[in-house]
Amino acid sequence: MQVEIAGLAGYCFGVKRALRITETTLKKYKDKKVYSIGQIIHNRGVIEDLKAKGLILVENEEQIEPGSVFIVRSHGMSPDFIKKIKAKDVKIVDTACPFVKRAQSKAKMLSGRGYHLVIIGNSKHPEVLSEMEHADKGNLTIIETPAELGTLKKQKKIGVIMQTTQIKENAKAIIAGLLDKADEILIANTICVITQNRQEVTRELAKTVDAMFIVGGKNSANTTHLAQISSQYCKNTYHIESYKEIKKSWLEHSIKAGVSGGASTPKDDIKDVKEFLEKL
Repeated sequence: MQVEIAGLAGYCFGVKRALRITETTLKKYKDKKVYSIGQIIHNRGVIEDLKAKGLILVENEEQIEPGSVFIVRSHGMSPDFIKKIKAKDVKIVDTACPFVKRAQSKAKMLSGRGYHLVIIGNSKHPEVLSEMEHADKGNLTIIETPAELGTLKKQKKIGVIMQTTQIKENAKAIIAGLLDKADEILIANTICVITQNRQEVTRELAKTVDAMFIVGGKNSANTTHLAQISSQYCKNTYHIESYKEIKKSWLEHSIKAGVSGGASTPKDDIKDVKEFLEKL
């Protein structure tokens, strides 16, 4: 089996930064409890490793003890939530990705200027939830696909931001539909350029292989989008978290396989998939 790894595979700089800060924090505050709500990044194996090193994952602010340390995940969090735990004398360590912070800033700006905010993204994703918290929640709509445009009433003016891992083509289709929804539209392109480049190299590789393996968390938006893009060009596309999920029957008529990974996928996970495929 010939195996080719897509360019840009491995952690993006935002994930590297978040993990570096988290590791440093766990070492620096060994004498304190270090908490996080939700996964720092969307990779189950990496999170289990951080938990083994002392990170405590909780579900709500009541579980965070006074005098402890709290790590803001890479997807960002609500400013009101951070204020509440600061009041408990909790030290805040912020690992939010700079691209996410930019999207939050744009959400706040557009909302403050009276635009009806449209966030193009997944309403259940923590990044989108954090962006909502920086805006007027009574004057916004979240749209994930062009099919959802019907839920949006006509507005005087609309401001648009995008989940940083959004597929550009999907965002374009939604924006085209917004032309019928307002006389004035202000668009902030908040898609991460690194994510966009990773999608492009994955697309190009998918065109040249018999089977494509997208490695990364099943709850990772950017990894899921890579699988969606790949499947448009390679029907034998598989989104996996580990080489252990691979079935030999998937490759019965394949000569060449491609491998790509999400922004929070360690290079070792991608290497393991490559080595497993090469032995088939």
